Amino acid sequence: MARTDDIPPAEGTVQAIHRSRGSTASERLLADLGEHAFLDLWSYPNLFYEKKQGGVGDGKELCDMLVVCGDDVIIFSDKHIKYQDDKPIQVAWPRFYRKAIEGAVKQINGANNWITRFPERIFTDSACTQKLPIDLPPVETRRTHGVVVATGAHRAIQDALNDDSGSFMIMPSLKGQEAIDFSQPGYMPFCVGDVNPGGMFIHVFDNVGIKRVLEHLNTITDFTRYLNKRAEYIRSGKLFMCHGEEELLANYLNVGIRTGGEYDFELPRKKGNEDAGMVTLQGEWSRYVLSEGYFAKTLADDISYTWDRLITVFTENLLAGTTETILGETATIATAERGLRFMAAEGRFARRMLGEAVDGALRKAMEFKQDRYARVMFPSQINADDKVAYVIVVVAYPVELEARGGLKRGYVQYRETRAKILEAYCLGVLHDNRNLNTVVAIGMDAHSSQTGRKGGSEDMLAMRIDEWTDSLIESALKAKEHYDVLRENRIIKQKFSRDEYPALGEPTERRWPKNRPSSKRFKKRK
Repeated sequence: MARTDDIPPAEGTVQAIHRSRGSTASERLLADLGEHAFLDLWSYPNLFYEKKQGGVGDGKELCDMLVVCGDDVIIFSDKHIKYQDDKPIQVAWPRFYRKAIEGAVKQINGANNWITRFPERIFTDSACTQKLPIDLPPVETRRTHGVVVATGAHRAIQDALNDDSGSFMIMPSLKGQEAIDFSQPGYMPFCVGDVNPGGMFIHVFDNVGIKRVLEHLNTITDFTRYLNKRAEYIRSGKLFMCHGEEELLANYLNVGIRTGGEYDFELPRKKGNEDAGMVTLQGEWSRYVLSEGYFAKTLADDISYTWDRLITVFTENLLAGTTETILGETATIATAERGLRFMAAEGRFARRMLGEAVDGALRKAMEFKQDRYARVMFPSQINADDKVAYVIVVVAYPVELEARGGLKRGYVQYRETRAKILEAYCLGVLHDNRNLNTVVAIGMDAHSSQTGRKGGSEDMLAMRIDEWTDSLIESALKAKEHYDVLRENRIIKQKFSRDEYPALGEPTERRWPKNRPSSKRFKKRK
């Protein structure tokens, strides 16, 4: 697929995709959080289902947001219910719980049932004219997560519990309506436990909790890893009570600091203590956000958003219908999403490494002022898939092409050649590294200081090869020779590591320590 700025459009663009922004303030907040964390191609607010097949305009709301990326599907239900603080707590809390939490659980279970039975009848508009543009994963491999966002009781919780947080307390022993059974010994209101016992685990957050979680775990991989561990932990019997979602999140992140990135809600227990019920104390969240580890990680992660912006460049054009033809094929959501999915599946720490690689490639290409500069990033244990490599290729636009065919034809010719170079790199990397099966290659314009022209474009090509044939081998060798790529005498190999939580004041690049997450780079300079 390709994206261009300041270049005349080519034939063969695709239809724009409708995406809702939410109809209420809380839905818009959820949509914004989802777009920030999961990016726009994989998060769809306010989806609809077609109750009667072929019934135009018969759309019924499916859920408040659906996130689909790879095998993970997250069903969000947002319920904003005004808490009746003029009523006794024995009346107001059960009413709120039934409308905000039980109502959302019912919607999530219904949505899960629908997408399992009728995945082809899900639409982005109420008129049911635009189908969900990305495919749902097969049921056999699908990991479905239910998330309730129940808002409206924040102030009541603050007042009742004398707690500035205002988020629900977590008490796993409460099953379903036990959360509103005041007759239980030692009962406490505003506690939420397992709201869907016997079914898939459904998480309950308020607006403060979901915002904090998605701000600190803002990739699909980091968030779903948290949801998986959270569901397992709450149903394990190890947790007795937690004073709010932010305290649970703080425990999870603090364990990550202490273990160098091995996240969990508590460290391994000592022998004889395995069955004790844990109580998370208030103040863990404050300690985390004031910690040196949090501050150092936040600073170090800044470069990772280079990777997010690169994904967004492609997804925005896909959704807007402004993607152009590459190698004779016009990208569609279904085809281009597969390549972008690999990029989106990378967690924040991996994106830091990849962002550094992209930024470094662009800086080196500008510094060397060469016609072509390439960098290949091989997977390490922190990447989402150990069979996927990435290639960044920066190619200078030869302005003399405009003299031959004019601006439009000259730039099209340049882009066609750059796409062929990407194809050669994909074939070459896969041919030379049979432990891999996929390469995602991204082509970019050289900096304007080198080419003398403004504007530019990015091309992306994803290639997967599971079995090598004689003809494929011949094609790979010919492509490497013809486009003069991956010559052994010009390859510079580099291996380096980063700490997810670097010590403040230390250099960011360090020697490769044992048993530490690391990333390898392999780059070619031409």
